[in-house]
Amino acid sequence: MDWYFWYRSPPVEAQNTAGSELEKTDHTPHTNEKVSVPWKVILKNKQFWLILSMYWFYAWATWFFFSWFPTFMEEGRGFTKTELTYVVAIPFLMSMVGNISGGYLSDRLSKKYGVKTGRRLLGVSGLALSAVCMFLAAFIPGKIQVFIFLSLCFGIIDLMLPSAWAVCVDVGKRYAGAISGAMNTAGNIGGFVCATTFGYIVETTGNYNFPLFVISGMLIISAALFSRINASQPLVKDNFEK
Repeated sequence: MDWYFWYRSPPVEAQNTAGSELEKTDHTPHTNEKVSVPWKVILKNKQFWLILSMYWFYAWATWFFFSWFPTFMEEGRGFTKTELTYVVAIPFLMSMVGNISGGYLSDRLSKKYGVKTGRRLLGVSGLALSAVCMFLAAFIPGKIQVFIFLSLCFGIIDLMLPSAWAVCVDVGKRYAGAISGAMNTAGNIGGFVCATTFGYIVETTGNYNFPLFVISGMLIISAALFSRINASQPLVKDNFEK
């Protein structure tokens, strides 16, 4: 209910909004005019498919943590259920730190180098470093070492996340919501495929490490795709004009 009473689409309608804040916003009157998304134009743009593909491969890693991480730590690395009570929470705390830090760094880098280079720097480095951590978690035996590398992996990979969503705003402009939704849908599909494939590999091979090598490879592909995304080029030209 708080959301209904406090939040409004036009900032000018929100309660307790400072005048200095309103000066920084767009004062265009709010209308209920339906915005028609030019999908024919967007679907022909290579950047759009790069964004979707990048997020599809990236989501393999996050969905591992959402779905298989506790089972991997218990069955693959011998953690007890009591130990898992604490172990499972740490990577998600690292993810939270990564998200907040990534938002700050993405804006700083974009301001310094421009959105094209700034978004790429954080996106590619975050995905590549997380791929290394995932690879080491699969390669190095032991409980504590794997826990450390997987925690770092989840934290580092989410340094990239704010850049990915910012790219949707950068290239989508007034259609940013549609681009963000499409990207997130691609990620959910990738995550579903990961969760299914992970279980199939483990059932077939009995090896919990091999799927991590696969996920590491997916992150490398995602990093390569992110390096091709140009956040300075809108998907639809002059899309602020009516």
